[in-house]
Amino acid sequence: MATLADFHRAVQNTLTSKRLGTPVFVCYLYHRPIRDQAAHARLAKTTAVVRDWMGVPLERILAQSAARHITLLLEFRGGPTAVVTWVGTQGRGDGVDLTVVGNHGALYHDAGDGYLWDEPLSTDDAAPDKELLAWIDRAVKSGQPEDAKGGAR
Repeated sequence: MATLADFHRAVQNTLTSKRLGTPVFVCYLYHRPIRDQAAHARLAKTTAVVRDWMGVPLERILAQSAARHITLLLEFRGGPTAVVTWVGTQGRGDGVDLTVVGNHGALYHDAGDGYLWDEPLSTDDAAPDKELLAWIDRAVKSGQPEDAKGGAR
């Protein structure tokens, strides 16, 4: 079975090859039936991966949440943006939809193209970045854009 780390590594390899140019937008949606802090931890891990793909510092996070659904808007230095969304239901296929737009091309992965019996990508049990997790927690609680220095904007 493929792991989420393998999936992320494949995207990183594509970005490193420069076939897409410089990444300017990422939309990362995943379905996982997890709750509360586990969802925040998964968002922090995914945000860290997207930050690495962008290759520039993350400057601001805006979070919107509802029952079993959290969406983060990430703003990076120089203008790139990303949307990271967690939905607390079991999705089709591996449960991950991804769009990466570069200034010379795009990459797509659609979980809806998976078979109903496909297993979700397995995840790691490593702890998320504590600062990033606290930043996401602040953004979810405030509902306002939170900058890297801890202030709402």
